[in-house]
Amino acid sequence: MRKLLINEWMSIGFMLLLALIYALLAKIIIENFAVHGIFSPIWPPSGLAVAALLVGGYRLWPGIALGVFLANYLAGKSIESNLVFVIGNTLEPLIAIGFLKYKNIDYQSIIDLKNPSDYFWLALSAILSVSIGTMICIIGLSFINELSPRVLTFSLLLWWIANLLGIAIFTPFFLIWKKFPEGWFEGYRVIETIAFIGLTILTGQIVFLEWFHHELGVIARSYWVVVFVTWGAIRFGRHGITLVIAITFIQAMIGAAQGIGFFGRDLQDSGLLNMQLSFLVVSVLGLLLTLTIYELRKSQTEMKLASLVYHKSSEAMIVTDANKCIISVNPAFTEVTGYQAIEVIGKTPKILSAGIHNKEFYQTMWQSINVTGKWQGEIQNRRKNGELFTEILSINTLYNSDGTIQGWVGLFSDISDRKKKEELIWRQANYDQLTGLPNRRMVYERLNEEIKKCQLEKKQLALILINLDRFREINDTLGHQYGDQLLKEVSRRLTAFSHEKGMLGRLGSDEFAFILSGLNETSPVGYSVNSILEQLAIPYHLENEITYLTASIGIALSPVDAGDVTTLLKCANHAMQTAKREGRNCFCHFTHSMQEIANARLRLANDLRYAVKNEELIVHYQPIVDLSTGNIRKAEALARWQHPKKGIISPDKFIPIAEETGLIVEIGDWVFRQAAAQVQHCRANYNLSFQISVNKSPFQFKVDSNKYRPWFEHLKKLGLPGESIVIEITENSMMEANNNIYNYLLMLRDNGMQVALDDFGTGYSSLAYLKKFDIDYIKIDKSFVQNLSSDSDDLTLCEAMIVMAHKLNLKVIAEGIETWNQLQLLKDIGCDFGQGYLFSKPIPATELNKLFEEKITFLSKEKNYSGNL
Repeated sequence: MRKLLINEWMSIGFMLLLALIYALLAKIIIENFAVHGIFSPIWPPSGLAVAALLVGGYRLWPGIALGVFLANYLAGKSIESNLVFVIGNTLEPLIAIGFLKYKNIDYQSIIDLKNPSDYFWLALSAILSVSIGTMICIIGLSFINELSPRVLTFSLLLWWIANLLGIAIFTPFFLIWKKFPEGWFEGYRVIETIAFIGLTILTGQIVFLEWFHHELGVIARSYWVVVFVTWGAIRFGRHGITLVIAITFIQAMIGAAQGIGFFGRDLQDSGLLNMQLSFLVVSVLGLLLTLTIYELRKSQTEMKLASLVYHKSSEAMIVTDANKCIISVNPAFTEVTGYQAIEVIGKTPKILSAGIHNKEFYQTMWQSINVTGKWQGEIQNRRKNGELFTEILSINTLYNSDGTIQGWVGLFSDISDRKKKEELIWRQANYDQLTGLPNRRMVYERLNEEIKKCQLEKKQLALILINLDRFREINDTLGHQYGDQLLKEVSRRLTAFSHEKGMLGRLGSDEFAFILSGLNETSPVGYSVNSILEQLAIPYHLENEITYLTASIGIALSPVDAGDVTTLLKCANHAMQTAKREGRNCFCHFTHSMQEIANARLRLANDLRYAVKNEELIVHYQPIVDLSTGNIRKAEALARWQHPKKGIISPDKFIPIAEETGLIVEIGDWVFRQAAAQVQHCRANYNLSFQISVNKSPFQFKVDSNKYRPWFEHLKKLGLPGESIVIEITENSMMEANNNIYNYLLMLRDNGMQVALDDFGTGYSSLAYLKKFDIDYIKIDKSFVQNLSSDSDDLTLCEAMIVMAHKLNLKVIAEGIETWNQLQLLKDIGCDFGQGYLFSKPIPATELNKLFEEKITFLSKEKNYSGNL
């Protein structure tokens, strides 16, 4: 609000200032130069009024009206004549501005007054407005009898010329001189400026005020003004020409008023009509000359700038004539192509052609040029040395004034390096750096495109998901260098197989995707997958190592199984996981039952997160018997899940889920504490050397070994030695023999715990691991025991394992004993301990305690024992 009030007061201030200047200027003209106090040879206030409205806008018109009123009031005019003057002289600038607005002329260009066309529109608006304003004033004065009808026509002409001169001379003067000229008084320029102004005044005095009249005698002097008009136009521009015209016109008016000088007799002879017409012509021609010179200088500057740009530009430029012959090239052209200007001028741009683009390409390009006059695009050409390069080319047509084609100009830049960088970035974003195969992003994009394509063509698409079995174990055992070599070889084999069959890509470290599209219902996808398995099963020779590798493959079809990328990948992954669970080195097609199984596993995983907190887990113990005495010496702790809705869930169902989700660490810690409490009870009440075995998953080794220090502290808190707990690990765990596992096993030994190697004979571990990791027990897998007989190979294998273990000072535990005959055969070959349903199934802690309390022993079939098993 405050800002608005300030703006309003400023507008009022400008209007009052304008009125004051207008009135004073008019008073000077009326009192000194008006004929009979009515007509003046020039009316500068009209020029002031137009300039004011151009700069300040319509809002200043009250200032003009007030200025007209004050001027005529000070001149002693009657109220009636004053009203006529106010109406005519106020409407005059308003009509001029209205005309410019009606013609959509930019006010700013008129204000700047830099082009001849600007002055033309200003002059045209002046002629129109002055004609109307003059008619109003003359007719008004005649109507109130202040102007005789006898001099009406002559008065109209004088008034019209006076006002027109006022606008033609003083509107440019006010517009141009609202900003002081730059550089007039700098350096040596000041001498020329002083000389120009001084000589202009001196010449005006000589011509119009008869200085040195007798000395110059009959020498013609009237044309001298033209010299200074030209000087001002050329050297001082718009400021100079308007200054010369204003100074000399004032001098001419003073001389005419005094009856001396060039127009001394004009007042009596023509009422200053000759002077008016002379200065009208001089002012118009002078300003047009100045503006033309300004235009020429601007054009020259632009030409120099264009020439500078042409020669200094980093973009190569080539200009041809209408016959497509080269007429000019810039230095950048030579730098890019290697051709000197003299080598290409007169020839066509075909000299650069590399022959890569076909005829249709150039036909399309010239069709665009002929229709639109321009073309832009990428094109490959050849340098003088024969090297190919890629350029971004713009072609524009040059036209003559009559619309015919003058020629063409081509601008191009060498973007070969940029294209190489873009290609590198694109490859890094879309291809796997190790194998060179399309990566996950590109596979997803291509899969999405192929799904849509197959839907349109009513075809099928097969997504084959390939996951390498136990790759991580090989990678960790042999090292990442061998792992990378293995992946490269796998990629090479898959690429050779997939050539021209479909798209192969690498999704992750050990996972690949193969897309087969355009399939029919009878297409042999299974045959292709069997070929993949056969190729991958061939041994890999990696420097000095021979490695064997298999893969688990899942297959999903679109649109049969899914119609989008995300769901199709999920289906293929379910099928691949099923192949792994079914023993690896095989493939599975997706079925909807897999989805149901996956959903069931997901729900089970969610329930498992709350199992420990809700005390749904329980621990059962399976006794381990000393075969020499028949006494229970140990037990294996086995977790069970008492689900509130599904009842008892066996470990083979929930332990894999716990391993996948990471809950195995929390569950393992809970089982350990339960086992520690049970072994404390058994040692205190039944057997001081009793041990409980706790299974440790390979996934638990991935946790920092320092996080298991609380286990040792917990045993100390219970008053138990480390040997009271035996940690059972599998052979597969030793295959992942990284520092975490090694450090953990060393920590167990340092704290007195013993280690048992479970499922011995079923894995791929080296026998050297038995000594390296300080193993205390090996547990013969039940697969060797279940078919044990006196003449079986299993008996020979079991005996060999027992002899080997004893030679290494290891004890042996046989798993899966179910018959007395198996028990006797194992005793005969020197087995130390046995475990199986012959003795007891896994039982709760209370039933284990009961076996101790009943002192049950297991010696032979013939001997009796008490208690229910």
